[in-house]
Amino acid sequence: MAKIDFYIVKDNATDAWLRYACRLVEKAYDMGLRVHIHTADESMTKKMDELLWIFKEGSFIPHQPVANENELCAVTLNHSELPKHREVLVNLTSSIPDQYAEFERVAEIVGGDQTLIKAGRERFRMYKEKGEEPKHHEIN
Repeated sequence: MAKIDFYIVKDNATDAWLRYACRLVEKAYDMGLRVHIHTADESMTKKMDELLWIFKEGSFIPHQPVANENELCAVTLNHSELPKHREVLVNLTSSIPDQYAEFERVAEIVGGDQTLIKAGRERFRMYKEKGEEPKHHEIN
C-alpha cells in the first residue's frame, strides 16, 4: 500500500502549487529518492520542465521526460506513461493514475483554485474508497 499525502497549497498565485511541487521534488531528490512527476498534459510537462530549472536560485534538479528514461536520472516527468521505478509519484493531474499503488509514496499537490480544490477532494474520496488512508497537509 502506498503512503499518500495531499498537499493543499493555499497560495492562489498562478504557479504556486507547481512551485511547491518543485520544492517537494527537490526534497525527495536530496534524500536520494527517485521521483516521477505525473502531469496533466504536454503544456504542463513543459511548464514543470522549465520550473525545475528556475524555481529557486542556485538549485537544479536533473530531470528528463520518461519517454527517454535513463536509469541514472532520478527525476522523470511526463503526462502519459509512468516510469519503471516506483519510489515517489508526484501527481499534478485531476485523476488518480491506475498504477499509483505500485509506488511507495504518492504526493497529491492541490492548488488554491476552486477547480483544483474540487478535483483534489474527489481524489481524496476515491483513495478512501480504495481502502487507502491519505494524509492532508495545508501549505501556506
